[in-house]
Amino acid sequence: MRKGSQKADVSVKGRRRSRHDFLATEIELIIHERERLLQAAGAAAALFSRLNIREIPREAREQVRRLGAVLDALPEETLTDAIEILVGRTSARLLTGAAR
Repeated sequence: MRKGSQKADVSVKGRRRSRHDFLATEIELIIHERERLLQAAGAAAALFSRLNIREIPREAREQVRRLGAVLDALPEETLTDAIEILVGRTSARLLTGAAR
């Protein structure tokens, strides 16, 4: 094999490794971002499940309704994952079953 072709092979392998490393880093960032979003959604769902609309100031009720609509639009699996992060598997199943 020629020296030039060896250098080309090394260069291609280096680019592949670089792309692989970049993608691995991006996937890890996405996973961590999802985890944070699930924590926020779980906290919102837990708060929402304990609210009494009559006790909320009138000026805040529309935002509470919007939050409820957003939470209700989440797929059940996502909502369950979010609640599980906060309260554990057994309680999450009870909460999501009651919420739907």
